[in-house]
Amino acid sequence: MARPRKGARTWHDESTDTFFIRDIDADGKTVKFSLGFGKQDPDHGSKTELALAKYIAEKHVTAKVVVKNQDSSDVLVADAIKKYADVRIINFIPGSDKKKKAVAREHEALSRLKTILEFFGEMSLDDLDVDARDDFVRFLRDKAQARARALHARKVQAYLEKKEKWDAAALARAKSGRIVRELKRKPPVAPEPFDVSAVPFQPESALRYLQDLNSALTCAYERRLTRIHVKIPLTGKYDPRTTVFTDEQVIRLITHAHFKRGMGWIDKKPKQTVFIWRHLARFMLLAYFTGSRKTRMSLASFEDEGDRPWIELKQVRDASGKMIWRGWLHRLGDDEVEYDNKSAPKIRMPSLLVRYCVKWKRQGLRYPCMYPYSSNGKEEPGELQKSMRKCFREVLGQDTDAVIHTFRHTTATKLCQQPHLPLVAIAAYLGMTTETLVNVYAKHREEDLEKVADSFLDAGQTTARGAQNIGQKLTETDRNGIAWFDLELPENQKSSIRSIVRAGYAGP
Repeated sequence: MARPRKGARTWHDESTDTFFIRDIDADGKTVKFSLGFGKQDPDHGSKTELALAKYIAEKHVTAKVVVKNQDSSDVLVADAIKKYADVRIINFIPGSDKKKKAVAREHEALSRLKTILEFFGEMSLDDLDVDARDDFVRFLRDKAQARARALHARKVQAYLEKKEKWDAAALARAKSGRIVRELKRKPPVAPEPFDVSAVPFQPESALRYLQDLNSALTCAYERRLTRIHVKIPLTGKYDPRTTVFTDEQVIRLITHAHFKRGMGWIDKKPKQTVFIWRHLARFMLLAYFTGSRKTRMSLASFEDEGDRPWIELKQVRDASGKMIWRGWLHRLGDDEVEYDNKSAPKIRMPSLLVRYCVKWKRQGLRYPCMYPYSSNGKEEPGELQKSMRKCFREVLGQDTDAVIHTFRHTTATKLCQQPHLPLVAIAAYLGMTTETLVNVYAKHREEDLEKVADSFLDAGQTTARGAQNIGQKLTETDRNGIAWFDLELPENQKSSIRSIVRAGYAGP
């Protein structure tokens, strides 16, 4: 049986540090050409994705004359993807269309477009129906299972190598005839057999790909590549997360991360028992106090660098003339683009968090969430996903469904549980719409329902005085009125924000 073709892919030549694109054309001939850069290029990841997506798109439309206003049956999905990648990513001109902004996280978008081309590339727009969508969902499921199978194969191979070394050492000890003390090291444990049914997959994971495909189809219609505006049906959305941290869990997570020790790299040399997760403790404090999205905190700097969020700290005089520290979180750098569905307003930080930030900056940190013990020696924020997931499992158990975004849910939920805080102000602080806040977090405000019910005093009376009283009470309980609030009001002193201090946490 012949080996299956791998399809178009990037390949790195270690000897010359050069990336190539390799493929097999329609005639079965090998295609290989250099991209002109290697891993020394700091942007090699996004560049290879871009080059491969461009090659695949051009491959499907080679020698094809582009005609305007074609029928949907005459336009390939590859044509639409190529047009979309060209005008919205590769050659996008900022300001050319006030309604459109640059595509967020271009390298991720290009990676998704590559997957879309892999499945839909040869289809016409007429083929995009519910059956095509369901086939694509199964395609993604098969890819997830293939990745899991490959990962399991690597684990088995690593186990066999360790087992071989273990058996060789045991045989050597037996031949020596010496009395060997009980070994502290334990023999390697064989991984469980691969179970394809245990591979997690949710059909909703196809939603983001299908949304990108619809964006490409809209672009093809707007650019008159086709005269019919085709849309592929979408899958459903993920069920909303309901997990919320308790006060005790927040304290345990931060404390565990603060005191966690392990191996790190100092001056390019491995060092044992260094505090490897203190950057996670700082991240969790920022997440808990501000309720911000992950990248608005993980990439934050103490300096205004323009291309990332930053924390502004300054000393001001209070009402008594005493100098105190104030802090503001600029969730968006001056050079960053704000998207309509990802509001990122500037907020003033609570004084307790400001004290922590002043302490971190005095320690010489440029980025609060920087990992200082990386093997490459780079002192800049990195990806927190894996280490945070490990921290959640160590503290909350292996079966926990907590994720980084749970901190945002926790902050929003706790603020909504405080009846004196206006919903509009809470939504502005968190960077979300009031509608989202009400629909997701403020559904079960029993105290508001009771106040509304109590406002209808003496319902049987129809006097002007009774009507006036009712109107006054409704005004007093208007939860949608615009009024600022302070997280440090006396009512909040009993909240979980202060419980961190009472628990004796000194801060990273």
